[in-house]
Amino acid sequence: MPGVADPFTRAAGPAPQRGDAARWRQVALLSTAVAMGDRTARPNLAAAMLSLDFPGEAGRVLAGAPDDDPWTRWWSVLAVGQTEGAEGLDAALASARAVRAEGPDGREVARRLDDLADEIAALRGGEAPDARFALLGHRANPERRVMLAGRSSAAFLADPSWESLALVRLAPSDGPSMANSAHHRLDEVIALIRQGQWGQGRTVPLDAPGAADPEVMLDAMREDAGGRDRRLASLAEEVREERAHLADEQARLDDEWGDVQAEKARLRKLAQGLIDAKQGSTVTAPTSAAEAADLLGLGPRPSPQEVDRAFRKQVSRCHPDRVADLHPDLQRRAADMTVALTTARDILTGKTSPARR
Repeated sequence: MPGVADPFTRAAGPAPQRGDAARWRQVALLSTAVAMGDRTARPNLAAAMLSLDFPGEAGRVLAGAPDDDPWTRWWSVLAVGQTEGAEGLDAALASARAVRAEGPDGREVARRLDDLADEIAALRGGEAPDARFALLGHRANPERRVMLAGRSSAAFLADPSWESLALVRLAPSDGPSMANSAHHRLDEVIALIRQGQWGQGRTVPLDAPGAADPEVMLDAMREDAGGRDRRLASLAEEVREERAHLADEQARLDDEWGDVQAEKARLRKLAQGLIDAKQGSTVTAPTSAAEAADLLGLGPRPSPQEVDRAFRKQVSRCHPDRVADLHPDLQRRAADMTVALTTARDILTGKTSPARR
């Protein structure tokens, strides 16, 4: 009876919601929709159950979900990986990635699966330069564990050592929002953990997922107006904090973009200067102390320290690495300038004598 089930699915909203109470309410509403015959509600129901750390129950729900729904594949992989020990995760991930991506949802799920594969490879010490993470929480007892979020939006429970992180299992995911702060390479996350950072201060789950408690779901269904108001206020605060975090990230990216643009402008200026010089006279090595000082931009009788500083500053501008992608004529011009600068330094520091005219 999909028509009767529709209101329950709409009332549940996108899964998973924020906060355990809202998620239990989703479980109640979506379970009702599924019981009324709405198979399309199963992936969302599984998402809510996984966010509450019930992968076994989520897996049973997904067994009856539509096979052609890309989100069935995504949540099925997470359900396998979220079980104790993550047994079967590699096989489930490989099987899901083998399905041809069709439509917007299919392509989105395929992207997430690719990111998840990179993230798992990084945690296992493999080559995954594109994998990015956020530190969500850090727990000392009963076993030392950390929880991470990946750019895939999956979460990871890991055992930290001084130089690496070992995957224990996937952790409960909040859905797409988890990917928003995943900007760090794994070595940067490990450095944060070494410093004793706790990330976002999330509660880190245990190595084994819990068991579903129907009493909690019943309490969520009986939630009073005051409870709903408190939940909405908490949600509004979380949204405010997330917006502030995103604003900080945007400011950081703007600063980095400004630095990139400034460097591009500097390189363009350098290239134009080399072009102008190429069109004019050729670079000639200095033959006197006065010419050497003039080339390095120094006054008469500079100290050895002044010569060394001026030389390093000037030669860095025409280093071969700086002009490697420019025209060969400019590369030769830069090489000639490097030779001239080196001769100027040697004359002023007494390593070589000025040439006789």
